[in-house]
Amino acid sequence: MPQRTERWILNHLIETCKDGEQGFLSASGHVEGPELKTLFEQMAAERSRMAADLLPHAQRLGGDAAADGTGAAALHRRWIDIKSLLKRHDDHAIVIEVERGNRITLQVFKDALEDVIPPASRDLIERLYTALQQSHDRIAALDKARSARA
Repeated sequence: MPQRTERWILNHLIETCKDGEQGFLSASGHVEGPELKTLFEQMAAERSRMAADLLPHAQRLGGDAAADGTGAAALHRRWIDIKSLLKRHDDHAIVIEVERGNRITLQVFKDALEDVIPPASRDLIERLYTALQQSHDRIAALDKARSARA
């Protein structure tokens, strides 16, 4: 595992946000419900804004820029593609996968908050973590509502 410097942490958070953006866009393309499409597109835009908010903090530290995402998240998106093909028009299956991916994002941010980082970056990460928790709660509520109807 790489050394968890402030720059590494910020770049990892940016990559995670980019993963989330791409994941939500992928999910929006696989669901039938217009409300879900809209919600996932909004959450993709939110993740894009989060990456943009983190970027200046990482840039001030110099070094390599964050990647456009991670291999693990790309694999997860492929899994959603396959699941969508196998379970045609099963919005609930996509919501479950989105919730799973979002739990990973929450954990990455929580782990970052457990590291020693300067107050300016910490304050931003805490604000973003709170927003991510609210998004996660929305997705979890959707999952519960869809499970109750099934």
